[in-house]
Order: sequence, then C-alpha cells, then structure tokens
Amino acid sequence: MSKTSAAPSEPILSVSKLSVGFHGQPVTRDVTFELHSGRITALVGESGSGKSLTSSAIMGLLPAGGQVLAGTVMASDGTHWIQFGGPHRTPLGQGAAMIFQDPMSSLNPSTRVGWQVAEGPMFHENISSEQAKTRVEKLFQEVDLPDPHGTFEKYPHELSGGQKQRVMIALALAGNPRVLIADEPTTALDVTVQKAVLQLLKRLCHDRGLAVLFITHDLDVVREIADAVLVMSQGQILEAGDAQSVLDAPQNPYTQALLDAHTLTSAGPSCPKQGTPLIEGRHLRRSFVIHRTWRGHPKASFTAVDDVSLALWPGERVGLVGESGSGKSTIGRMLLGLEKPDSGVVMLDGKPMNPEHPEAIQKMRCAAQLVFQDPFSALSPRMTIGNALREVLQLHGHPESDAEQLMQDVGLQPDDLNKRPGRFSGGQRQRIVIARALAVRPRFLVLDESVAALDAHIQQDILKLLHRLGQEKGLTYLFISHDLAVIRSFCQRVLVLKNGKVVESGDTETVWSQPQHPYTQQLLNSRPGKVPKAIGVS
Repeated sequence: MSKTSAAPSEPILSVSKLSVGFHGQPVTRDVTFELHSGRITALVGESGSGKSLTSSAIMGLLPAGGQVLAGTVMASDGTHWIQFGGPHRTPLGQGAAMIFQDPMSSLNPSTRVGWQVAEGPMFHENISSEQAKTRVEKLFQEVDLPDPHGTFEKYPHELSGGQKQRVMIALALAGNPRVLIADEPTTALDVTVQKAVLQLLKRLCHDRGLAVLFITHDLDVVREIADAVLVMSQGQILEAGDAQSVLDAPQNPYTQALLDAHTLTSAGPSCPKQGTPLIEGRHLRRSFVIHRTWRGHPKASFTAVDDVSLALWPGERVGLVGESGSGKSTIGRMLLGLEKPDSGVVMLDGKPMNPEHPEAIQKMRCAAQLVFQDPFSALSPRMTIGNALREVLQLHGHPESDAEQLMQDVGLQPDDLNKRPGRFSGGQRQRIVIARALAVRPRFLVLDESVAALDAHIQQDILKLLHRLGQEKGLTYLFISHDLAVIRSFCQRVLVLKNGKVVESGDTETVWSQPQHPYTQQLLNSRPGKVPKAIGVS
C-alpha cells in the first residue's frame, strides 16, 4: 500500500458540500473532500452509494436529468469547476480526465486506437497528425504498451483487456491533466493484469504529480494503491482518513460492515468421490480460426483448450482459475454442449454426449445450465420476470405456477414476478438469472464470472444463496472466476489454467497453501492487498 509520509501539499481539487440529484431530488448530500498532488484517494462504497455520480458531477458528465443542487468544486488556481448558482466550467481534457471501467465500450471499434488517442491533442492544440502520432507513441511507451508503433495501428479488438485499459489511461493522459478519476478501472481484469495496471497508476501518479480519485468496491485494491480513503453510503461520506488507519481501525459501523463483508473463509475439503462422475470432459481440445485467406480458407488459428480433462462428482463445487484467454469459458461451454470440441468427449452420468444428436442436447439442457456474468444483458428488458420464468417452465413441461416458488427459492418475493429487470438491483437481477437456470431443474450449473461485477456485500449474499441451493437441490457447480478470494471461499477443488492447459489442480486449500506450479505461485502473489482472515460462507 502507498505510504503517507509528509503532510499533503495544497489541494489540487477541493470538493465542498456537493449535492447532486435528479429533478430536484438529492441523491448525494454535502460531499466534501480534497485531492492532492502525488496522492491516490480511494472512494469506496457499495453499488448505488453515489460514487460514480459524484465523479460524473466533477467531470461535468451527469446523465440526463442530473443536476448539481448545491456546493462547489474548485481548482487550486481558484477556478470554480462547479459553482451552484454560478458559472460552470467543464474541466475535460487538460484540467481533469477520466478512466472508465469498460474500455471496450469506451473505444470506437472501427477506429485504430492510436488515432483515437491522437484526436484530442490534434483538436485542442491544433498540432499536425505527425506531431500527434509522435506524442501518442511516447504515451504508449509511458503506459508500458508493447511495440508502441505497432499498437498505434491496431483496432481495439486486437488488444487484450489489460492493453485496452492501458490505451484508456494513455487517452486520459493525452491532455496532460492534473486530476485523474479512475472509475473501477480494474474490476474486469484478472489478478496479474490488475496488479500491473495498479502499479502503472501508482507510478504515473508519482511521476506526473497527479491527484488521483480511484473509485472501487474492492478493499484489497484499496490496501494496495490508496494513500487516503473516503467511505460513502447512501450519498454521504461516512468516514475519511489515511488509508491504513481507516482499513485497520475503522470507526464507522458501515466501514466495519464493509470490511466484514469482504472477508471470506475456505470452502472446506472436497466431497468423497464415489461412483460415476456427474459430468466429465476427456482430452478436450478446441481451436478457433483468427485469420483467413481472401478465399476464406483458414490461415491462422488459436488453441483455446489443449487436451484438458476434468470430472465433477455430484454435489461438488469446482473452480476454474486463470487469466483472460486461458480457456475457462470455452471449457464451460463445451461441458454444456454449447461449444463442440475439436476432439475429446463430454460424458454425462458416464455416457458420452453427442452435441449433434437432438436427444442428447435436450438431455444436456435439462441436466446443465449456464449462469451468465451480466444478468442485465441476459434478461429481456421488455419482458416481466414472471413471463421470463414461465416461458422456460412451459418449454420444459413444468407447471407455470412453479415461478412463485422459484422466486422464493432465490430470496425474492412472488410479487416481483410482475416487474421488469430495470426495477431490480444488480444483486437481485443475478438472483433472477439463477432462478431462471433452476427452472429446468438442473443438476449441474456453470457459473461464468457470475459475481465479478458485484460489490463485496452482495457477492457474499449470492455465494451464500448458491451454497444453500446446492445443499437443498443437490447441485454441482463449475465456478469460473478470476477472483481468487471468491474461488477459495466457494470451491472445494480448483483447476488452474494457462494457455489452454491445466497446470495444477487439487483441493483448494492445498493449492492455496502449497502451490507447486510457478504460474499458480504467480497468480497468488499477484493478489492486491493482504489476504483477510474470514467469516464463513459455508
């Protein structure tokens, strides 16, 4: 964690009694804090606490209907960036810049990334394209992108998640800002890439003298990167201070609850392996064509899964861990029959499943289901939850009245069946997606990063729900995640993947305490912050 030594310098940015709302109704109230040169201030809180709304107000990027109801935001030169009832200067570009959570949705997929970064300097400083290109390549070098000249000419889809996030950091730095706001910039990244991006932000903060506001719900990341912490709940700052003091000796009950929710314990030993595995993959291989000739013939391919074998026994909770692109999701899809292996076989109850045979596919659909990472995109915004559940029940020949029981099973009310997805929180939508998966009465669930976007409190609630449902309904889980703490707390066994191969497997606690493969050791050493002692999920 960054160490706070001498007293902070004069603030670069001062936020005073800032209240933001919609149509006159306040959502955040009297938010007050300061940002200092060379220091990272973490803004922490659960989803809906007002973190992103506060940063959007500072940047002048409030959504439609949003307005500043009171307060000021002032720069060190006395300039009012925001002054309620007075002039409003939007500080985009040179004054302040923002790094968003999802770089893919922030980058234009049809434009080379270099020219996207060059656009700002060319427009605001009236410099030539060659001058802009030279500056962007220097920025790419500063943010540790490989081959800055070659990266300049690439499109976003040709870059990894970590590389896209580095491009977004370069884009934010292109106007030489004094304030940098990073809104959950590492949430979707695996641990090794996350660590590299955090180290980059710390270095840039120090080298450029930036004042950084780092928005996150991950307290381990806060321990890793922050000098100061602001704890926010229901639109108000409840606790503020030096990062180490706040995290080690929190004074506010809400901060204490956040820290308690973030601590998880071991899932315990794996189940005895008796009889036939419920589901098994034998010597699975899967490759994808990434380049074709002008006639459409394959020219180059990428091996996503390379000779992977795994088996899950009834009632087990098995984790798949690895960096992005290691083959985790492809394995899950092959076990579900959604992806056909190039070679190898998937066995259900000891019998091989032919993905081209309609009866085999129907049997697999009834036995196994997928729970997606993003529940909002998995639900139709125009369909009520009741209709979404009844559609599945009807398709599989189950009584439509089971919809009410499914809602109760996942901790929701039968009255919620009449609502559409937009009226639920992220955690509630995840419960609905789980209910829909349970509607076919499966025995096996693949959970693909299903709690990755949730804050710690909601994450823990969903894990407890899954544990209870597993015991009540005899479910077997394959849990895919890049979050090592979640894997440890929920899964009894774990398989570690690298470049499509299983490099290590075993009981989760054994792998955690005595990792044998260098890659597993690297993953564990890349975790931000310290590993907390925990309360139980099981």
